[in-house]
Amino acid sequence: MKRFLRAVLPAFLLAVSVGQIYAFTNFSDEIARCIGESQKDVQFAFSLGIFFLGMGAAFFGKIVERNIRLSTIIGTVLFVSGLCVTAAGVAAKSLALIYLGYGFLVGTGTGIIYISPVKTMMLWFPEHKAIAAALPIISFGLGSTLSTLVYKGFGFGGPDSLFSMRFLGFFDFFGVAEDPAAIGTVFRAFAVFYVVPMALAAFLLKKPKIQVQSFGHGIPSLEFRYVQLAKDSFFLRAWLFMFLNISAGLCLIPLAKQMMKSPSVGYSEGLITAIIALCGIMNGGGRFFFAWWSDRLARRINILLIILAISAGVMTLSFWPPMIGLALLVINACYGAGFSVIPAILADHYGMTNISKIHGAVLSAWGFAGLAGNQAAMFVKGHFGGDVAVVAMLIVAYSVNFLNAVMLRRTSRSA
Repeated sequence: MKRFLRAVLPAFLLAVSVGQIYAFTNFSDEIARCIGESQKDVQFAFSLGIFFLGMGAAFFGKIVERNIRLSTIIGTVLFVSGLCVTAAGVAAKSLALIYLGYGFLVGTGTGIIYISPVKTMMLWFPEHKAIAAALPIISFGLGSTLSTLVYKGFGFGGPDSLFSMRFLGFFDFFGVAEDPAAIGTVFRAFAVFYVVPMALAAFLLKKPKIQVQSFGHGIPSLEFRYVQLAKDSFFLRAWLFMFLNISAGLCLIPLAKQMMKSPSVGYSEGLITAIIALCGIMNGGGRFFFAWWSDRLARRINILLIILAISAGVMTLSFWPPMIGLALLVINACYGAGFSVIPAILADHYGMTNISKIHGAVLSAWGFAGLAGNQAAMFVKGHFGGDVAVVAMLIVAYSVNFLNAVMLRRTSRSA
């Protein structure tokens, strides 16, 4: 019960709250209409948010390592204040304020919160490190679903059903359809909605008194320097794995709907909707399944080779256009899996002493991939032959990353 209260529950509450960042597409249309800017310019706030997520994870790792409660409070304050600044930006019709609020503050706060529970979970569950690390990471993916339900509302049962109920979301409650400016009020409501579970989680989250620090080849805290990582081949290859895997996922995912609608694929609207709905489940399921699998391998790091081989294989199949739906589902699973398995792989190699710092530094790759992935896909699609060129680029990316993972395995000190 203590492990649940001090680790599992607060990890879930924190991750499912900051996962809201992936729901920004729900609000971009209304923000654009309200402030009179293009959706592309508004959507750039999300790209900035992902960049600063990676930077927040990278540069606040020391605080997470030193004081888990302080880091959680800082992350919560940044995240909630970012939502409020975004609301102010909408009211002032200021794109700069929206970039500051959602891009810098929400992004940085999300990055800090993202890494805060991971080490704590691994310390409470040392016998299942990958699954323990995966729980908050899986919950992060569910945060987008929660935010969408709160925003759009939900219900069950039709008008003729004996039991039917409809819960109004913020969209209807604040009348966003009639008054796009009400989207600012929505962001203030989200700030109130999230601050309570995040504050509770900050109070509950605590490392175990007896910490399992004996395994791995860790660097003592007093001797740790980030500059050491820049010279460490294992770290650099782990960073490259994350950058290429995330970039490849972000190349395919934004273009998937367009690709499935193309005449060469010929999917119906119903099938396209079903596949997109399943993508979130596959993303979360991949995070859990591959983490569970890695806990059972003699050498956990081999899971990276499996993830990349599956990714390259399914992209090769998608040269036949009707296979693109399957590719999208599998790539979502493998994209999520990279996030869930990397903390335990880093812990196996470096030990637990500085794992929050090292994990955060690796996640800086997420920030750069957030800026590079989609832009690379659009460039290749526009200049080198459309969807087929994007598929070819992804196969090359996964193949290069497979070779990188082979070298990563060779430099690993884990058993």
